[in-house]
Amino acid sequence: MSETNNKATISLVLPYYNEVGFIEATLSSIAGQRCRDFVLILVNNASSDESEAICRTLTSTWNDIHVVHCQEHEPGKIHALRHGIAKVETTVFATLDADTIYPPDYVGFISAQFAIHQDSVMVMAADIYGNSAAPAQRMRCWAILLLSKLFPHKCHTGAFGQAFRTREFREAGGYDPNLWDFVLEDHEIVHRVGKLGRQVYSAHHFCAPSSRRANRTAVTWNRFESLLYTLLPNRWMDWYFYRFLAKRFSARGLGNKNLRAQPWMD
Repeated sequence: MSETNNKATISLVLPYYNEVGFIEATLSSIAGQRCRDFVLILVNNASSDESEAICRTLTSTWNDIHVVHCQEHEPGKIHALRHGIAKVETTVFATLDADTIYPPDYVGFISAQFAIHQDSVMVMAADIYGNSAAPAQRMRCWAILLLSKLFPHKCHTGAFGQAFRTREFREAGGYDPNLWDFVLEDHEIVHRVGKLGRQVYSAHHFCAPSSRRANRTAVTWNRFESLLYTLLPNRWMDWYFYRFLAKRFSARGLGNKNLRAQPWMD
């Protein structure tokens, strides 16, 4: 394991909080990447379990993968993401979730898509649940691709499957709790970065988040808000996020720290 990699072209930013039972499988999938040209930035967001020990033990055996271990003591995923992204030195980076499995060609596919689509600022992965070869999951990937064609300025995936050009991400302001300190930070950031270029989806690019959060009412929008997001013209998105949705999320207590609640641990 090394703390730096001057030859890397992509960084993987992985924040975690109390992920015992999940993060080991995620790290195993990262260790299995065919493309090794990356830096893994692990951000411990004030975990109180053995997550950090697991991360350090597993990555200590990775002789050809470069790892940076970070600590972010301010609770909240958005703070952990900001901390990790601030350490990115590569031209592109991806954000990962600690309960998600990434197929062996995940990192290589991101790099290839950015190289092919020079006008893109984001490369996005579909989320699947179950066998990736199953007809239902293949149809899901194609459905998300179709949605991205019909609504090209909207976000159709979560932070578990997003990758950005670093310069444009920072030019857009990056994750900023002063601007957006609520859930759905992954959709809000896509809105701002999307002003600087387009996003790319593919039916062959996917990852597999866990389905552990059965009840999502404390971490997401309602059907009306979701439908309005999809149907409103892109020129209305500033109003939608900062004047409409922020007020509603604040009234319902849907702050970014809600993502730290882990009811499946009860």
